[in-house]
Amino acid sequence: MNDHPCHCLLCQVPLDEESWDERDQRIADRIRRFGWNVNGVAGGSTPDWAYSIGIWHTLRRPEVCVFGLPAQTGMRVVNVVGDLIRDGEQLHDGQRRGDVLDGYDVVLRSARQNWYTRFFGAGLDFYRRPPLPVMQVVWPDRDGRFPWDAGVEESCRRSQPSLWLLPDDHPPGQWTEHDPFEGWPFRTSLPYTVVRLSPGADAIGTVLRDADGAWWFLGAADDRDTAEEVKLREVTDAHPEVLEVADLQPDERADRNRDGTWNRSSPRPAGGPE
Repeated sequence: MNDHPCHCLLCQVPLDEESWDERDQRIADRIRRFGWNVNGVAGGSTPDWAYSIGIWHTLRRPEVCVFGLPAQTGMRVVNVVGDLIRDGEQLHDGQRRGDVLDGYDVVLRSARQNWYTRFFGAGLDFYRRPPLPVMQVVWPDRDGRFPWDAGVEESCRRSQPSLWLLPDDHPPGQWTEHDPFEGWPFRTSLPYTVVRLSPGADAIGTVLRDADGAWWFLGAADDRDTAEEVKLREVTDAHPEVLEVADLQPDERADRNRDGTWNRSSPRPAGGPE
């Protein structure tokens, strides 16, 4: 398994459980006890879905998700597939199986990472960075037709997103419109994004974004060498003033003035005027 890295909270060195929030602690405890955790999500504006967190950590096999079934039913389906993986079954994209859902076949499809932020937030939060493969379990209508088959029941087709497609290639509708972070000001960085924060800073004096989009929240001194990795939501909870520069672009910085306003700047282009 050394050829397949895992960067989840349980694989941190050193292990820093005191910094975990209640949800992460609960997920970690269930992974330790059972091998993985299953999240059931009540969709609200969409049908329910369920997904695993921990199969990659424990078995180095893709996490499992299913959409469009009641959350409790979906959680049972995810556990059935997890048990198959633990028993040594080799699952792959496009595989059709009859041992997951009573009386019906299912098809397994590899999910595109472009969808993860919409549906697997707790998983992204727990794993912190790739790799994080996810396999979608797709179920048929009462006559065994799948969402891509001619004549399939509309309820079957609409109840399940096609996560194997890129979002731009997906038919528009409730799944492409789903935005779990509507109103979150950091539109390019979600609450569980790992950022760097000056330890013990009473106030944030400088906010930086690297060229690759990474965030730095620094105290009065430029103390990047001692900055610690935290989640973005932890920074906004402790320092709500940074919300004023949530639209900072890569390769830009903002320095806070004494009156609380921010002075934004960006590096001069190479060869530009002094």
